[in-house]
Amino acid sequence: MTKNKSTLTLVQGAALAALYAVLTILQNTLLPGSASMAVQFRIAETLTVFAVLTPAAIPGLTVGCFLANLSSLPSLGPYDLIFGTTASLLAAITMRLLRKIRLFRMPVLSALMPRLS
Repeated sequence: MTKNKSTLTLVQGAALAALYAVLTILQNTLLPGSASMAVQFRIAETLTVFAVLTPAAIPGLTVGCFLANLSSLPSLGPYDLIFGTTASLLAAITMRLLRKIRLFRMPVLSALMPRLS
C-alpha cells in the first residue's frame, strides 16, 4: 500500500469515527435516552453503509461506536461499551465480506448485518 493510500484510509476511518461519535452524542443530547438506553435507535447507524464502500469504515465505525458508548457509560455501564462495540465491529466486518452478494444489483444482504448483530 502506498503512503498516500494509507493516509487516505486513516483519514477516512478517523472522519467516520468522529462523525459516528458526534451524531450519537448529539442525538443523546437532543433526545435523551434514544441512543443510550436498552433499546437504541442511533441515527449514526446509517453510516454503516460505508463498510460496503471502503475498508476504512471497519475501524472507523468501531472506534466511533466505542467513543459514543464511552460517553453513555453512566446509563448502560461497561456492558454496552464491550458488547455494543463488538457487535458494531462484527456487523462492519460481515458487511464488508458480503458486499459482493447482490440482489437486484444492490448489496441487500450486507445492509441487514447491523440489524442482525
